[in-house]
Amino acid sequence: MRICVLDIGGTFIKGAVMDENSNILERMKVASDCSGLDALLASLDEIIAPVADSVEGIAVSMPGKIDCENGIARTGGAFTFIRDLPIVSILEEKYHLPVAVENDGKAAASAENWVGALKDVKNGLVFIIGTGIGGGIIINNQVIKGSHFAAGELSLCLMNKDVDGFQASNMISMVSSTHGLLKMYQAMSGMEERVDGVEFFRRANEGEETALEALRHFARITAHYIFDLQVVLDVDRVAIGGGISEQPLLLQVLNEELDKAYDTPFPLPCVRPELVKCQFGNDANLIGALKGLLDSGKLG
Repeated sequence: MRICVLDIGGTFIKGAVMDENSNILERMKVASDCSGLDALLASLDEIIAPVADSVEGIAVSMPGKIDCENGIARTGGAFTFIRDLPIVSILEEKYHLPVAVENDGKAAASAENWVGALKDVKNGLVFIIGTGIGGGIIINNQVIKGSHFAAGELSLCLMNKDVDGFQASNMISMVSSTHGLLKMYQAMSGMEERVDGVEFFRRANEGEETALEALRHFARITAHYIFDLQVVLDVDRVAIGGGISEQPLLLQVLNEELDKAYDTPFPLPCVRPELVKCQFGNDANLIGALKGLLDSGKLG
């Protein structure tokens, strides 16, 4: 079986032809165009059209609030023009193939639960550190969607409860994201320009004091957030994803700070979850989207 799988992101749209066992047979990639629906569909066509006659279906991962049951993108993340877009019916009518769509964070969680870092646990959490914070919740080996397909929107939790009303600057993603880490380092070091993640971790791995201090502060905030999530979810394992999860130093310091959070003088009802790296990295959304189509029953 050959399936065309798409991971729609704000910078690139990644494509792959995959088999039913999640093996990637071909890869494709085009730049994203967030200017409007016609531009988005044209970008998708660059990937789909060359393989449409040789595949049995199309699986899509994309940002936003995704009603996967009805195939509707209620919102679209970086694609701000999307409101209640019937993406599945649009693609099915154009290519005459079965289509399924899933939110990118939930797709990543599905991938890790299916064949990745969470495959041998009943309850788990995927915590993706990127420009914001993505994620997905696994309970009883099922991705939790929520009543409105909005469960697991980890970026939106508010930090300071004294702030009046919702303010984007008060979201946890402003500090527990790659953006937040680099901004924190810039402020602590007094630099005029912000370095990228590669340069930051080069400095941290070489022992630069300010970089290590920023990383420690970032890890403490993130560990405390994971602690709060664990109080509610009670999972066995948390899988950390995103580009900076490839840095062993990050996982080391996160584990150290999570240990401190659980070092209390009295017994806690919540159990410290195991903290591990996601297995699939940038391919997780593709694999999870594939799983969504396989589970949809549309392939017969």
